[in-house]
Amino acid sequence: MTHADAALDPALLRPYLPPDRYAAIVQGITLPDRASGAVLFADISGFTALTAALAAQLGMRRGAEEVTRQIDAVYAALIGVLDHYGGSVVGFSGDAITCWFAADAGGRATRCALAMQTTMAAFAARRLPDGTTSALAIKVAVASGSVRRFLVGEPAIQRLDVLAGATLERLAQAEALASSGEVVLDAATAQRLADHITISAWRESAAGDPVAVVATLSA
Repeated sequence: MTHADAALDPALLRPYLPPDRYAAIVQGITLPDRASGAVLFADISGFTALTAALAAQLGMRRGAEEVTRQIDAVYAALIGVLDHYGGSVVGFSGDAITCWFAADAGGRATRCALAMQTTMAAFAARRLPDGTTSALAIKVAVASGSVRRFLVGEPAIQRLDVLAGATLERLAQAEALASSGEVVLDAATAQRLADHITISAWRESAAGDPVAVVATLSA
């Protein structure tokens, strides 16, 4: 795709942009660099073991093709859940995705996180060619509050959406304390949702901030 093509037809950019960024381009408006909402970080585990197993059983080439198919299936399922709850994928990093929920106090993002865990149950035991299985799982962290949002990079090469600020710092602290299969919230979000969530445990981050492990969220 050339830059001229993109300039003529914004729809060509749609697969590569967060939905809200694409909508802003189509409407000819600029997204504000300050916003309030919730950030969700989902980290998938198990791809390394799956890749090694498929390479050993199918060979490097066929194994790589199969693991790509498996990765695509997982991301398609998770992003489908994200779309349902009105979130936008802001970035991919390794086996993880960072997602943005505009004007959300944490309720939509938390409900989405729990739904992602339910969706991942279908990938808990991926059958391998030799009859054995390999497990995939995710851990999800949610934080809410104010963020800064930037477009960074060289326009002629690549530009990326980036979120920054104290909310992202709390998100990183919460994610560091999450285990596979869990949804964790920063303290601010847990307090906002206190009347609607069941907390199974509290943990303390390296900075001394409490992090809540969520079991359920009521309507």
